[in-house]
Amino acid sequence: MAHQVIISGTTGSPPYEIQVCDITNTYCYLVSSGETIPPAYTFYVPPPLDVVDSFLIKIIDSNGCERFELLTCPIDNKMFEDGIFFLFEDGVEYIFEG
Repeated sequence: MAHQVIISGTTGSPPYEIQVCDITNTYCYLVSSGETIPPAYTFYVPPPLDVVDSFLIKIIDSNGCERFELLTCPIDNKMFEDGIFFLFEDGVEYIFEG
């Protein structure tokens, strides 16, 4: 499930461009352009970053100033499977019967 992000305020001069980037800031994906914050802006992290645990939110203001925020959000229900055992992120182990 994709992460939902809510931005309720930022510094700089509107309008803003909002991007989601990998933690190395190598790959960035445009979320929105021309936003004014506040009011709050809500979005879901776009693919392929919707399945990672950590990503950057990059906000660029009308003067070209950039602000970065690192977000770390564990994804629920990741599953490890080796054919016999299932191990969920909550640490509960399940035995595969079959």
